[in-house]
Amino acid sequence: MPSKQFTATILLILAALIWGTAFVAQSTGMEFIGPLTFTNIRFLIGALLVAPLAFKERELFFNVEDAKKIKLYIILFLTGCSLLMGSYLQQYALLYTKIGNAAFLTILYVPFVPIISRFFLKKKIHWSIWFSVSICLIGSYYLTSQSDFEAKFADILVVICAIFFAIHCILIDEFFEIIDAPFTLASTQFFICFIISLPLIFIFEEPTLSGIYKELFEILYVGIMSTGIAYTLQIIGQRYVKPSTAAITFSLEGVFGALSAWIILGQFLTFVQMIGCLLIIVGVLIAQLIPLINQEAADQRFYDN
Repeated sequence: MPSKQFTATILLILAALIWGTAFVAQSTGMEFIGPLTFTNIRFLIGALLVAPLAFKERELFFNVEDAKKIKLYIILFLTGCSLLMGSYLQQYALLYTKIGNAAFLTILYVPFVPIISRFFLKKKIHWSIWFSVSICLIGSYYLTSQSDFEAKFADILVVICAIFFAIHCILIDEFFEIIDAPFTLASTQFFICFIISLPLIFIFEEPTLSGIYKELFEILYVGIMSTGIAYTLQIIGQRYVKPSTAAITFSLEGVFGALSAWIILGQFLTFVQMIGCLLIIVGVLIAQLIPLINQEAADQRFYDN
């Protein structure tokens, strides 16, 4: 098991690295197409990429008990919807805000997970979560306080997208309580995102083949790396690591995103914004580490007695 945990941690770090660098491609890939078109095509690529692996799990998937199948289908549908909403809002926001802002505000989904679980799944919540959220809110203020109105509105959209990503993480755990089929989950949720968004791109945007061709490199990078590979790595990795380990590795997404924007695009964060980024990371880690430390201390007292 320790070797599996180590491998899973490496996979999650790799996923965070891919997501962080993908922010650059997402930001630069909308000169000739809209955010909805970009999102739609990336999920089609991701779905096709993972589909062969999902096909190998078909017997495991179809052998689920009949009583659990309806719940499983509902979870799959909601997983796809939450992923689509989170991804589209993030993509749209990148039209108006800095990559660093979007990258660090996106990882707010980590403290959002226990809060949503508390209100909708009636799970207990540790007191440190509220402390964590308070720190994250202060960090978010510092990160966005120097932005203009459009950028601030975009940053709000990223916070909302983080809520959808938190729901997505919760649904992944619910899925694995029924069946251990990571590739089926990955491929199915991507296809759901593609099917739902397909008619919408013709309603709200005017996609052209020439525009798609001009953004082909960015679309392929995000579709193959960020969607097909990184989300699959996330699903595989979450099965073997503690929530605290996942939180630490996912918080690196913001760091990788900001560094990529600085190195590739020359987007700098001010000193005040960097303080905001640091506070968000601290808040994210508090949300996972303090409950874990308290639990370990309680377990130790139990064994001592």
